[in-house]
Amino acid sequence: DKLRGEISTKESRWYRFLNSDDRYDPDRMAFDQELLRRFYLSQGYADFRLVSAVAELSNDREHFFLTFTIDEGERYKVNAIGISSGLRHFDAEVLRPSITFEEGDWYDANEVTETVDAMTDALGDMQFAFVNVRPDIKRNRAEQVLDVTFMISETPRVFVEQINIRGNVRTLDKVIRREMSLVEGDPFNRSKLAASEQDIKDLGYFENVTVTPMQGSAPDKTVVDVEVIEQSTGELSLGAGFSTTEGPLADIALRERNLLGKGQDLLVAGTIAGERTELNLAFTEPYFLDRDFSAGFDLFHITQDLQDESSYTQRRTGGGLRFGYPLSEHWRQVLRYRLERNDLTDVDPDASLYILAQEGKRVTSAVSQRLTYDTRDSSLTTTNGTIGWLDTEVAGLGGDTQYVKGK
Repeated sequence: DKLRGEISTKESRWYRFLNSDDRYDPDRMAFDQELLRRFYLSQGYADFRLVSAVAELSNDREHFFLTFTIDEGERYKVNAIGISSGLRHFDAEVLRPSITFEEGDWYDANEVTETVDAMTDALGDMQFAFVNVRPDIKRNRAEQVLDVTFMISETPRVFVEQINIRGNVRTLDKVIRREMSLVEGDPFNRSKLAASEQDIKDLGYFENVTVTPMQGSAPDKTVVDVEVIEQSTGELSLGAGFSTTEGPLADIALRERNLLGKGQDLLVAGTIAGERTELNLAFTEPYFLDRDFSAGFDLFHITQDLQDESSYTQRRTGGGLRFGYPLSEHWRQVLRYRLERNDLTDVDPDASLYILAQEGKRVTSAVSQRLTYDTRDSSLTTTNGTIGWLDTEVAGLGGDTQYVKGK
């Protein structure tokens, strides 16, 4: 039953009428052979061998009997893990944290592959672009243990000859290219290639993104093909309701995250209620002057009639400018300037002393910043990483209000 659960083909049952898992398919049967191989290699059976896979038609010619004949072989534990480097002036032990398994564990081919990928990525981050990591496995069948040595060697130098972008019907080429960690002429680096693919996905403009390296015009050249499928980036939201303090209300918001295919973000929103009116406009250019430097502005106007609750009418009008830039791979800072006018009018003479003291016009001129630390593997589909930020704001550079706050 355990092995039956590992393959994709299922035995015929009445409740499987909604899918075709119980239908004979030669391609699925071939896939099942690969699934069995992967399963055994992940459970310590390094010598596993699939002897045969046979499909026999029943006498009534309505069913197939599938028979997989296997040779499990011995089950091995990991005895020793080593790293051997052919790189000059390089201490291979710095790669040991990349190893995902330990001595004494059952051998797992998947973890060996993950370690090879992790070491390759780590070497790429250390600017070793032309290297190969290969696992060398030596079995001791008598003691049912094996030694795994990761062999690191130099490979022929390969450079990016060309980057082709296809499928972008609306989005401009430069919006995609600026997310690439590789450019034409760079040393080819699989770690940077994978990071580029994830960064393009994180834009949220595409239903699917595929980045594939291809052989270039010479053995030392690689062509990178970027294939994207566009998806809708516009959002329209409508809402209606009733509030006991504001009465009936309706709101509308229109947002385009990829304005004119340039990657710009535009938001227009408004709310109309019995005692409140609110309008908002926000615009962001993520690559101002084609540099990794975001810029944007915000405008807002809010009018509230609070005569019934607090005995005054409030009107707030203002706007601000935003600028953001990276400090390092994981640190980013955003600076903001905000100018706001706040009018309290029609204050009832019987209002509280605090509200009476606020009557009239107040202008707030404030500078703020946000420092963000972000190690997430994806901003859209996060599976690993951390994000945190520190906000501070200082008001008093002109205007009538003075304060300092942080969070």
